[in-house]
Amino acid sequence: MANTYKTEYEFYPSENKHEGDCHRYCGDYKGLSDQDLSSIELRQHPYVRDQYSISLVFSTGQDKRDMRAETVLGLLQENVGITDAKVNGHGNSSGFSVVIDNVKQEDLMRVAVALTQTAPKGNSDHHYAVLGQDIAEDVMANELHRLKLTPVEAGLVSITIDEMTTDRAKEMGLEKPVNYVDVDLSAYPLSPVTLMREEGAFSEKSGANTMRVETRLGVRDGQATKVVQALQSAGIIANKLGQTKDVSANAPTDVVASALQKAGLMAPVLADAIKSAAESAHPGQQKINADIDAQSTQRISKISAGTKLGA
Repeated sequence: MANTYKTEYEFYPSENKHEGDCHRYCGDYKGLSDQDLSSIELRQHPYVRDQYSISLVFSTGQDKRDMRAETVLGLLQENVGITDAKVNGHGNSSGFSVVIDNVKQEDLMRVAVALTQTAPKGNSDHHYAVLGQDIAEDVMANELHRLKLTPVEAGLVSITIDEMTTDRAKEMGLEKPVNYVDVDLSAYPLSPVTLMREEGAFSEKSGANTMRVETRLGVRDGQATKVVQALQSAGIIANKLGQTKDVSANAPTDVVASALQKAGLMAPVLADAIKSAAESAHPGQQKINADIDAQSTQRISKISAGTKLGA
């Protein structure tokens, strides 16, 4: 979106038993986007209280109305599989709305994201975004707070812990198992990262076998340089892996998430969820990594000094 837009959240509680609550996101006189999106509304069913409808209201003039409506329907179908949205006209001069019935409250976030992502239209054309990512991010952040949901609970992000068995730890000569965190962000396209997967590098600490936990990141097209720079600015050794879209980082996921958050590449609520998972999977791993690095540096310094003295 070329211009800068602001989001305002408004709540209209039901005044009687024949209507439901309404949650509304709107902008100032410019609306919410360059594509004439005026407001996003979530309306509660008046009789089935856990059922909602979403209305996307556009101020598009009659000359562009059909094309804009087709674009919105295409984005919803291709990006989130919604095929039963309806277009309602508001007269010749007052735009139109796209209505999606029988949804849950958290579906509003999926719909907002869908409007930010280009989608294929046939074999050689595309439906282009009608909403900027910054506005969608605002909507998502407010909805997560309002519903008291984490990105994981809302179904936007999957965080799992890959647990090492005790037998496997013994085979590797480890005192205790080391668990790894995997983060799937493929359904959260507002992040430049699609995947975070921890991997173990066999190391030694104070004479005992241990694992240094590092992270491999899947990155969206054209975002690798930005991600690498953000990690390096935080003191993390990070590199793009060959001709792939992947990036390697010599730190666990919680440290990586903090760096991405600081650079504005990850929402705080998402970074917090990843940090919580990492703390559960391998508490103190950041210090373990640091101790391994310090020990390795000391060893290299001693070897270098010994070589020099013996020359």
